[in-house]
Amino acid sequence: METNTYEDIEQALIGYKEATATWDKQEYLRQLLAYITPLIKKKIRHYFGYVDEDLLQLGYVRTIELIDNYELERNILFMGYMKRMLGCYYYDEKRKQAKVADLVEYDETFMESDYDHGYFDIELEDLLKGLSYKERYVVERHIMEKSLLKNVAKELDVSYVYAKELKRNAIKKLRVLICL
Repeated sequence: METNTYEDIEQALIGYKEATATWDKQEYLRQLLAYITPLIKKKIRHYFGYVDEDLLQLGYVRTIELIDNYELERNILFMGYMKRMLGCYYYDEKRKQAKVADLVEYDETFMESDYDHGYFDIELEDLLKGLSYKERYVVERHIMEKSLLKNVAKELDVSYVYAKELKRNAIKKLRVLICL
């Protein structure tokens, strides 16, 4: 297997930057892409766990942009620059794909019909029946009506600490009832 040295890559980069003829630029670019392809695949595998043609082509396009934007005068190691920039690029691509995958389509008419028929209210009422009076009061006033817990404690004529305990116990009971 042929290994490429940093000198080979640097020579191809300098040749690309200094070439005036289109044919020469294309040949140097082809060499650079061949040198950088293993790095592109490594970054894709790191962020996505697999390599596919679409991600590879996106990597080639981004690599060409990075090569064009690279400034020889800045004395930054080219391969270090490429590793960093390609890593950032694929990280952003992964985040974009995750956002798209998180979007869930739902039928709005289905959701409206459930609310209209009161199915959710019935389920909530059934869940709240499993709580004691004080636990239910804390859940209704503090969680559902967004009243401050210290005010709810005063209304129940209990300490704030006991109101917190009631809330904690109510939530535990609701979790158990929901999982059944």
